[in-house]
Amino acid sequence: MIEMLGIRKTYWMGDNPVHALNGVSLTVGDHEFVAIVGPSGSGKSTLMNIIGCLDTADEGVYRLDGQDISDYSERDLGVVRSRKIGFIFQQFNLLMKLTAYENVELPLIYQGLPAGDRKGRVTEALERVGLGDRMDHRPNQLSGGQQQRVATARALVTRPSLILADEPTGNLDSQSGTEIMALLESLYLEGNGLLLITHDRDIAARAGRRLHIVDGVIESDSGEGERV
Repeated sequence: MIEMLGIRKTYWMGDNPVHALNGVSLTVGDHEFVAIVGPSGSGKSTLMNIIGCLDTADEGVYRLDGQDISDYSERDLGVVRSRKIGFIFQQFNLLMKLTAYENVELPLIYQGLPAGDRKGRVTEALERVGLGDRMDHRPNQLSGGQQQRVATARALVTRPSLILADEPTGNLDSQSGTEIMALLESLYLEGNGLLLITHDRDIAARAGRRLHIVDGVIESDSGEGERV
């Protein structure tokens, strides 16, 4: 599914370059569960953003499902994101004025799906994460764990083949974090590819494959994980 060759990304802090990724090469097959670990500033989030088509590399080749998307326009990258990738963020990134239902519905509106088709998909996604009875609640009426479940439903509703999770348990208590990880693992077992960034060693240990990044370089790779 994912093939990266010589990926480099540099940011500038005034006149000072920050080399976030230094020639990363990586292959991830269909339906792998991969944990990306490393210290703060190591390049984890930059790698995740490029994989998720939220950012582009300065150099290198990125192929997704066999298609070279290295030079795609922002519009084309947006199409790839909407069809293939679901995102889950540490900060949830929910719109506070919208209900759980409306937050989950947004990606389908962007896709241009008719209202009648959206209703069934949104309801199915929220019921899948155990929030069928909270559809009309706004984020400030939900616990942190419930907000992350809404964010997970939003990632699922487009039926992506790949789920990217950036510290999905980072803002949760231990019980809620355990529940979210159980949910993500169940999605993986159902056939979704799962890549997550985490500082939690116990969570990383649950992945079939672990990448350790230091100073923009993959320092170690435990190898290909088991595939469904």
